Amino acid sequence: MVRIFIKLLILVVVVLAVVLLVRDDPGMVMLRYRGWTIDTSLAVALAVLIVVVVAIYYLVRLLRGVLRMPAAMQRQSQTRRYAKARRQLNQGLIDLAEGRFEQAENHLMRLVNFSESPLVHYLAAARAAQLQGKHDARDSYLKAAHEANPEAELAIGVTQAELQLAHQQTEQALATLSRLHSIAPRHDFVTMLLARAYFELEDWTALTQILPDVRRKKLLKEKRLHEMELAGYRGALETAIGNQASFDKTWSAIPKSLQSDPEMLRYYLDLLARHSWYNNGAEQLLVKSLDNRWDDSLIDIYGRFEARDANAQLTRAEKWLDDYGHNENLLLALGRIAMRARLWGKAQGYFEASNGARANPPACLALAELFEQQLQQPDKAAEYYQQGLKLSLAAPR
Repeated sequence: MVRIFIKLLILVVVVLAVVLLVRDDPGMVMLRYRGWTIDTSLAVALAVLIVVVVAIYYLVRLLRGVLRMPAAMQRQSQTRRYAKARRQLNQGLIDLAEGRFEQAENHLMRLVNFSESPLVHYLAAARAAQLQGKHDARDSYLKAAHEANPEAELAIGVTQAELQLAHQQTEQALATLSRLHSIAPRHDFVTMLLARAYFELEDWTALTQILPDVRRKKLLKEKRLHEMELAGYRGALETAIGNQASFDKTWSAIPKSLQSDPEMLRYYLDLLARHSWYNNGAEQLLVKSLDNRWDDSLIDIYGRFEARDANAQLTRAEKWLDDYGHNENLLLALGRIAMRARLWGKAQGYFEASNGARANPPACLALAELFEQQLQQPDKAAEYYQQGLKLSLAAPR
């Protein structure tokens, strides 16, 4: 509207200028062509010229509009289709969020060929198909997404890996994530999914290599991360159990904060005890942990821990008697250490004190073996064997 007003204003100005120009001397214009002659005043000639120019201008515009009409109609039709495709996409995403997966898939795929963002349609449709158990359709949508937008390989791959993990296709997910990790090694979400795949496949070596990065970037909640760390490093220790040097190297690679974790420490020391291995650092760590926080399972392991000097170990353990003298687990551990120090009388006293504090099968068994093998008193041994058996049978299952 403003443009039309401006054009009219310019036309009025031009006309007024012409009128002022010819007011005092109207002049004359003659046109002759063959036998035709036209005489008129200058004012009329200029007015006709202006009208002709304006007419030609609008005629040209009309012709241009007619010529462009098919393309304009096509653009208008395409715009309507784009708008309709956007509405289908919005409805499909709403259906997906509300759990109407079949309707979501239908809406998402209805006008995907006319969408400005087909990638979003295909990725959302893949999730909808997955949630219906239609895994072939899911893979087909992911393939179509890659064909529609090859540059979005990372987004498509992440979606594919997530869906594969959800469907417990862990090995396929690992292959997908390994490829993505090679493309974007610092991508946090890929790293987190990769850790999850290693955990589910129990690939402890690979998991322990990636876990420090996961912790540093805080990619998982603490509880879940701690669970993965315990499983991963325990698995790594179990894998290295065939050789003590390799085992010690694996333990030294575990973060210090996790080494002092009671559950991790119990597992490590239990492996050492099972293989009759000695590690001075492990013993010091165990003693320090018990000094800081008492744990019955740790003192039980310490009682089985074969230190190089059993007498020195017994002296270290006896310092806890002042605080935990009536703890049956401490007394049992002291008895076992005294046995390794070949202090039979002391061992008997500790075992009997443990059984007196609370009758328990391990103390009965230790007393029975002591009387049978060292003190040569088979009757007493039989008595404790019988008592331990009764306690074991009476224990809740």
